[in-house]
Amino acid sequence: MAYEKVAGRAEIISVHEGHLLKTTTKEEVDSYLRMSESLANVAPRCCYIITNGKLVEMKKCIVCIQNSSKISQLMTSHSNGEFLILKDEGYEMVNPRIMDLKLGTRTHSDYITKEKKENHIRKCKATTSEKLGLRLSGAAFVGSGDSFATKWDKAFGKSLKSDQFFKAMKNFFDVDERQKTEVLRQLLKIRVVLEDSTSHRFFGSSLLILIDDEGQETVKVKLIDFASMARSETGQQQYDGVDTGAILGVNTLIKFLTK
Repeated sequence: MAYEKVAGRAEIISVHEGHLLKTTTKEEVDSYLRMSESLANVAPRCCYIITNGKLVEMKKCIVCIQNSSKISQLMTSHSNGEFLILKDEGYEMVNPRIMDLKLGTRTHSDYITKEKKENHIRKCKATTSEKLGLRLSGAAFVGSGDSFATKWDKAFGKSLKSDQFFKAMKNFFDVDERQKTEVLRQLLKIRVVLEDSTSHRFFGSSLLILIDDEGQETVKVKLIDFASMARSETGQQQYDGVDTGAILGVNTLIKFLTK
C-alpha cells in the first residue's frame, strides 16, 4: 500500500520501493547514530542517513543497493539538511489500520524555549498523556462492516478523556484475536527495551501500530520519532533510572489488550 501519514510534522515522502525519506533534525540523526541494537530492532529500519550532503550507511539493504542511482539523485536534491531513508513498515500491507500514539507523560525535549516547554506541559496535563502515558496523535482505518474510512487527527486525540480514549482503542483493535496477540507480543518486546534503556528518556516518541485487515498475521508495532530523545551524555541533562512515563504508556496498552 502507498504510504499514508496519520500524524507528525516531519515531511515524509515515498522514494524507491518500500522506502521513505524523512526530513529530520541533527538530534534525531544523532539518536540513530548512537542507537543500541536492541532499540534499533524495535524502531523502523534505517538504511541510510543523509547529513549535510554525506551519505552514512546504517544497515545493508538489497533494495537500496538495487536503487543506488535513485539514492544518488536524492543526495543531489537533498544536499543540505538532515534526512533518514527508512523502511516503509506498511509497504507490503494491503489494507492496514494505522495508528500513532504519542508516548510518555512528558513530550518536550531539553532544548526548546520556555514558552514551548510550558505549552507541552499544558497539553500533557490537559490530555490522556499525564494519566495514561499515551495520547492519540492520529489514526486511519476502515471499521468492521463500514464502507468508509475512519480518520482521527491530533485535535481529536487531545479532546479525549480516559474513557473516550479506551473506546477509541476498542474501535481500532476490532481485529482478529491472533493479531491482538501479535500486537501484545511486540509491545512486550518494546517494554523490555525501555526497561533496559537506563538514563534514556523517550521524550516525543510514539508507538506506530499497523494491522493489515487483509492479512491476519501482518502486524507491526514500532517505536518511532527520536528527535527529542535524551541519553544523559556528557554535557547534557542527566537522568537516573528508566523512562517511567514511556513505560506507563506501553503498560496502559498492554493492560487494555489483556483485560
